[in-house]
Order: sequence, then C-alpha cells, then structure tokens
Amino acid sequence: MQINRRKNFKLRALFDEAYERIEHVFSRQPPQGLPIEWVVFRTARATYPQLNTLDLYQFAVASSRVYRSRHPGAEGHLAF
Repeated sequence: MQINRRKNFKLRALFDEAYERIEHVFSRQPPQGLPIEWVVFRTARATYPQLNTLDLYQFAVASSRVYRSRHPGAEGHLAF
C-alpha cells in the first residue's frame, strides 16, 4: 500500500503546469552564484502571485527534485 504524503493539494493541482513554465530556468547558470532554487522561487512568484511564501518554497524544492530526477547529469550547479 502506497501512502500519499503530499498534503498541499492547491500546489499539487498546478505543479505540472508550473514546472513546465519554469523548467528552462534550470538550464541557465543563476546570476551571481545564487542558488537555482532562488531563481525558481522568484520566477514562480511572478507567474503565480496567488501562492504564498511557503507554497513557493515547496514548489522550488520539489521542482529541483523533479529536475534532478529527469536530468541526472545536470545536477552539479543545483544547491540541494
């Protein structure tokens, strides 16, 4: 039996669409050595102003995890 630990259903509902919109950010080097998650956070905040800070943080962390799983050779510049 698989347990679903995801509790943020609002974020879950828009994750796939939001990830597709920001995935390109991962292929660029972040400005001034900033963590890529910061750039993802800022990009998502501009695109989804209805998300609160915690939602945006969870999205940035989850997006990084998804990107690393889909692009295992490109994880060197990610902060997490």
